[in-house]
Amino acid sequence: MSNKVALITGANQGLGLGLVKKLNERYDKGDVIYLGVRRPEAGKEAIKTIEKVNAHLEVVYMDVSNEETIVAIKNTIQEKHDGIDLVISNAAARISPDTPNKEQVENFIQTNNMGTYYMLKHFQPLITTNGKLIVVASAFGSLMHLNSNLHNLFDIGTNSLEDINATMQNYVGDVKAEREDEKGWPEWINIPSKIGQVAMVKIAAKESNKSIFSVCPGLVDTDASRPFFDNMHEAQSPYEAAGHIIELIDKPTAELSGKLIQFGKELPWN
Repeated sequence: MSNKVALITGANQGLGLGLVKKLNERYDKGDVIYLGVRRPEAGKEAIKTIEKVNAHLEVVYMDVSNEETIVAIKNTIQEKHDGIDLVISNAAARISPDTPNKEQVENFIQTNNMGTYYMLKHFQPLITTNGKLIVVASAFGSLMHLNSNLHNLFDIGTNSLEDINATMQNYVGDVKAEREDEKGWPEWINIPSKIGQVAMVKIAAKESNKSIFSVCPGLVDTDASRPFFDNMHEAQSPYEAAGHIIELIDKPTAELSGKLIQFGKELPWN
């Protein structure tokens, strides 16, 4: 059997590191897991927390907001392996409830939404026949959380990936100009971002014969989540949440492609 190859972005902490640990338990010697990180030293330190290393773990520099770094790793993987069995696009920018939206929305959308676009654009062609490309999103990535007057902006039947990009850039402009209320956008910038991510996944899956889908890990106890939730007693650890995602790699393409999955079940788009 051919050795398996995987890439996980945002892999040095939180859910990303949990995903590395869970996947490492399933992989064997000769299999490769690339840890895409912005700080390579942090990635190397993260590997030291893994008690038993089964696969070959390799840290690679990736800033998903920068397309050039994604292309560089894509080219490396293509040259070394021809294809890739699993890509989990997990890297995300953090936001703070104490910082005005207009001061953080641009970096947030550039990382989370343009990053998703870059990952879909460059890695979808490399996915093997039975491989999977997974985007970590959220249950908030549903049109039910959005003013109905804005639904057409995310119509997956008529919009392209570039159209969704344009919508997200217009959204950034609205927030920076403090026009989001008059346009009907929700107060929390995470909601339009997640809807944009899920819409991109659905469009990409529709245009491809590869298994491309998004996941909601549920509430996870991380530094990024804690500022927004008063009670974290029922939150999962990153390792626990990762388990629900990694087990999806065994499911057939038809059961997953284009869907938003949480705990093994599809969440509604509308």
